[in-house]
Amino acid sequence: MNEKRKASAADKMVNVIIAIVLAAFVAVGVYATYGKLSEGIKDKKIASGEAEATVDYLARQANMSVEDYLAQYGLTLSDTVTKDTPESEMTDNMTIENYLKYTGMEQTADQVISDAGLADTVTKDTLWKDFFPQLPVSMVYDQTTFDQLKTQLGLGDDVTIDMKYGDFEKILEEKTAEAQDSASPEPTDAAEQTDGAQTSESEQAPQGE
Repeated sequence: MNEKRKASAADKMVNVIIAIVLAAFVAVGVYATYGKLSEGIKDKKIASGEAEATVDYLARQANMSVEDYLAQYGLTLSDTVTKDTPESEMTDNMTIENYLKYTGMEQTADQVISDAGLADTVTKDTLWKDFFPQLPVSMVYDQTTFDQLKTQLGLGDDVTIDMKYGDFEKILEEKTAEAQDSASPEPTDAAEQTDGAQTSESEQAPQGE
C-alpha cells in the first residue's frame, strides 16, 4: 500500500497561487457583470430623460471611441472633460465654431458673433461658456416669451430684452430663490404653542441646590 506523500512547501505554494488566480478571475467576472448592469441602468435613465447624457453615452450612440468623438469637436480627455462629463458641460467647453457644428446650426461663427454685436470682443475660438452670457436676451428668447417671463416674475422696466443674458440669468435665479423662500411653510400655531410651553416649563423647573 502506497503512503500518501506529504505536501511539500512547493506544493503549498502552487495551491496558494491557484487560489489567488481563481479569486482574481472571479473578481474580474463580478466587476465586468456589475459594470454592464450599472451602465445599462444609467443608459435607461438617460433614454427616459431622468439623467443627462454623458460623453461616454454620446460616443457609444455614435459608435465611436470617446477620444474620437471628442476630437471631432476640438476636445480631448482631460480634467475638464472626462467620459462622465454631462453633455451641457461638454458643449460649454467647445469653441463657438465647434458648438455650432455640434448643434447643426447653419450660421457660421462669424455670423453669430456679428449678430450678437460682439465682433470686437470675441472670436470663433472663444469658448461657448464665455460667449453665451454676453449674448443679448433677444438671441435667447423671442419677445413674447420674454414678456411672459417679465409678467410672471414681476420684473421692472429696467429689465429689457437687449440686456446681456448673463445679467438676465442672475435676475431669474434671484427671483426663483425668492419664490422658493416664500413658498417654504411657516411654523404652525400649534408648533409655536408647543415651543412656548416647553420654554415655560424649563423656566419653571426647580434649580438644583
